[in-house]
Amino acid sequence: MNALLIYPGCPATFWSLKEALPLLSARATIPPLGLLTVAAMLPESWPKRLVDMNVRPLTDQDLAWADIAFIGAMAIQAQSMEEVIRRCRAAGVRICAGGVIYATPRDDLRPVDHLFLGEVEDTLPQFLADLQAGRPRTMYRAEGFPELAGTPPPQWELINFSDYLTMPLQVTRGCPHDCDFCHVAIINGRRPRSKDAAQVMAEVDGLYRAGWRGPVMFVDDNFIGQKAVARRVLAALIDWQTKHSYPFIFLSQASVEVADHADLPALLQRAGFVQLFLGLETPAAASLAECNKKQNLNRDLVEAVRIIQQHGIDVLGGFIVGFDADPPTIFEEMAEFIEEAALPTAMVGALAAPPGTRLYARLAAENRLTGQSDGDSIANLSGMNVLPLMGRASLLSGYKRLLTRLYEPEPYYRRVVDFLGHYRPNPYLPGRLPTGTEIRTFLRVVWSMGIKDPDRRSFWSFMVTALLRFPRLFPVAVATIIGGYHYKILTRRFVATPH
Repeated sequence: MNALLIYPGCPATFWSLKEALPLLSARATIPPLGLLTVAAMLPESWPKRLVDMNVRPLTDQDLAWADIAFIGAMAIQAQSMEEVIRRCRAAGVRICAGGVIYATPRDDLRPVDHLFLGEVEDTLPQFLADLQAGRPRTMYRAEGFPELAGTPPPQWELINFSDYLTMPLQVTRGCPHDCDFCHVAIINGRRPRSKDAAQVMAEVDGLYRAGWRGPVMFVDDNFIGQKAVARRVLAALIDWQTKHSYPFIFLSQASVEVADHADLPALLQRAGFVQLFLGLETPAAASLAECNKKQNLNRDLVEAVRIIQQHGIDVLGGFIVGFDADPPTIFEEMAEFIEEAALPTAMVGALAAPPGTRLYARLAAENRLTGQSDGDSIANLSGMNVLPLMGRASLLSGYKRLLTRLYEPEPYYRRVVDFLGHYRPNPYLPGRLPTGTEIRTFLRVVWSMGIKDPDRRSFWSFMVTALLRFPRLFPVAVATIIGGYHYKILTRRFVATPH
């Protein structure tokens, strides 16, 4: 049976880096780990083909080849997924669908032949057994949260590495915290489940043997959700990286307590981590208390960021505006906090309430919901489904001022310079000459940002400053501002759009 695995297209968002991808010779940031894992669970005798619609279009030839399609997506991909389902149906292809998009009930997507709810380790084996017996059901629902020991390594041969910036792996699912706006606990549970270190290292080694060299992202909900597991995995990564001369750099997301344990930033540094996403949310203590972000209260968040930066790890900060407890000055306070913390990348979104969360239930009871969120409330208010106490007009006006202050060239470049002043390069990563790909990327950056862009004067001022003050960090400086170029374009597009 010919199995076609389809990942629908994503619209341009802060996360997509679409405006920066041409500078980096990539078509997408990261491949679909879920579908690569599904492929590894299908019978070996089935021919398989993966179409990532962020890399190439789904063709009629693909559909004519397929007997069965497996489609997985996030909520923000709903429009593309609806079109994929329509085309599969028209082509007579059996449709299996699942993923985060179905984490909560929805009636805006066409029906499919087989719907998978919950984690695939529980549901797919049941479907395959039923299919072989000739009695497949229309719905498969995971009864709980399966352990990850049986999760197979991704089937890397289905993708072209050159299409992507980063490769995904996973150590854990779930998060022990209970933030009221977050649907991680609904999707993956509050009890973190982990692969053991040997299983993780087998996947790391498999990715290496498949030929990848470069960034690897552990797409965990919270990499340090189980600190003992994190320490064991980091120790194994350090040993492997040392033996293989550090062919990978690592990224992930974690809670801010990572800075509370002196050994964790040090272990992350030795393992080759260069970036962590932290859900900092807001500098307003009352807003942190409102959303039950207890782990961020009663601490110096700037100092936590500084500890991580000084271990050679860039912090991507996640922030939210629109909490009921936000003061009228929240937009200025947040900008000042981000500038003080020297965070080049600040992902500031308007408050959204995913279905199933405690926030959704509370606002529904208060008649303050405007529908379902599509998951994108960063520089795209399609994800915002909340009637804010401050008023939508006030929120929108302040939000646009905030994004403009963060990503217009002059203030943005000042923040990157401040970041470089706090950042300490990772002494464990081996020095090397730039690759041909990196040289070509630099030339494209110079052409796009230093010659064609109307903001080129700010670009050249920054480049001279970075080269004179931080010559050892010049590659870090260039890599950082590529993302800023994307954020600037999306910010200006958002600010110019009537809402």
